Amino acid sequence: MAIVSIVKTNGNVEEGVRKAVELAGGIDIEPGANILIKPNLSCAKPSGSGLVTSVEVISAMVKLVKEIGGKPLVGDLPIAGWDPKETYKITGVKKATEDAGGQFIDFSKDQPVTIQIPDAVKLKSVKLVRTALTADAIISLPVLKAHFFTGLTLCVKNLKGLTLQDQRTKIHVLGLYDPIIDLFSALKSKVIFGLVDGTVGCESIRPSGPYYGPTEGKPIKLDTLIAGKDIVAVDSVAAVTAGIKPKSMKLLQIAYERGLGEIEDIEVRGEKIKPHKLKQTLFGRIMGSLNSLWTSKIANPVTHPLVKRLFGPQVQSLRSVEKELEEVVPSRIVLAGECDNCGICVKSCGVGNIKLGKNGPIIGDKCLVCLICVESCPLGALAVKRVEEVSA
Repeated sequence: MAIVSIVKTNGNVEEGVRKAVELAGGIDIEPGANILIKPNLSCAKPSGSGLVTSVEVISAMVKLVKEIGGKPLVGDLPIAGWDPKETYKITGVKKATEDAGGQFIDFSKDQPVTIQIPDAVKLKSVKLVRTALTADAIISLPVLKAHFFTGLTLCVKNLKGLTLQDQRTKIHVLGLYDPIIDLFSALKSKVIFGLVDGTVGCESIRPSGPYYGPTEGKPIKLDTLIAGKDIVAVDSVAAVTAGIKPKSMKLLQIAYERGLGEIEDIEVRGEKIKPHKLKQTLFGRIMGSLNSLWTSKIANPVTHPLVKRLFGPQVQSLRSVEKELEEVVPSRIVLAGECDNCGICVKSCGVGNIKLGKNGPIIGDKCLVCLICVESCPLGALAVKRVEEVSA
């Protein structure tokens, strides 16, 4: 049985982190071990926005790891398109880490290492930052926020930030869910603890496209921490607190089916679960059941023949997708909201398919439907067309 703790911070985040860890059975750390604390620094947004892990939680975990006897390291890479240097500055993570006695690692300067994942379903190999492999253990420290595609982004998905930015397209076009679980399976022996920062969460706020999350949304003060050694169980409890059934989250269901964690047999210690339903966009709510979207099925293993050459024969061919969708248009991403011409979508596109015009992005005919541009847009201004919208 997995043990997961739920703690209210009551205005004292550091004490809350300590209590959450204690109730969950503590963190097993060998003296002198290098412990990588992996927060969610997906975008250049300030601490307390609900979009990145708060510096108070990061600082508290750094201090605790140091007290236990470990050497705390902190690092992450933002979503493709976002500048790491700016992200580190605006989030305040570097100063918070060093003030607490830890070492901040600039992952954008960390040497990449390619690993093979022999038993992977989709992600057979991937480039990671070296620290992910040289660290003795990893603590996943995400923020509780809505995500337009996966419902929520929590401890398991947070590990994607250990991959190089140019690997994110590969993960997305291979189906997102299985590749993330493949990555988790490769790192599972190192991942010793997870703590979800629910001090301030973030929910999507528009009923239909643009599809907010994970770089924009409405902050919700929750004053809650969720922790445990089994990060699948931690994510499951976090999902319930957000009003979502764990089995309805495909990422957790796949992890459970592959024997990587528990979603049902869980002992919850501390506070009782009081769901606060984080609102998802219409796109997020219907993604699992509606295949009339241009992504075909959930994170369809892509629709462009270029993908097969880039990422191998395991992806779905264009012909099979044409048969499924009955008609195909080259570009399926549209501007559905206000654009400030920041250019992040241009930088995020792994195949250089987006250019910036006077009135916003111009999307070419090589779209892989990886949706990273949608994910990275600071204003949530990009959306996916539905079949009926194209044929109208």
